[in-house]
Amino acid sequence: MSEANHRKAKRFSAEHNVHVGTLIDEALTLLFTPPEDRPDAVIIQRLERVEDQIDKLETGTAFQTDLLIEFIFEWLRQRPGKNPFETPADAARARIELEALTKRVVERSNLHIWN
Repeated sequence: MSEANHRKAKRFSAEHNVHVGTLIDEALTLLFTPPEDRPDAVIIQRLERVEDQIDKLETGTAFQTDLLIEFIFEWLRQRPGKNPFETPADAARARIELEALTKRVVERSNLHIWN
């Protein structure tokens, strides 16, 4: 064992009131234990499942957002003909409102979905 690791082991054993031999034995046991049998394996497996669920949620959210935007686009494209009483100011306001809606959707969305 290197001198630096020996000092660290002695310091750790003193801080935690554990014999150095017990500490080294425990460390070697963990080193030679297969990863799937280690005590932290259950936590890691749960974290991986949570990450998988988050990925599924993000994918679903991205799909729903895209679907909503497509629906709005089609609705705007297919809406009834021009209103004879509509003014250029009305059209400009509608365009500004649609741009604001799109901006709000983008700002709420997860950045990696849009990039």
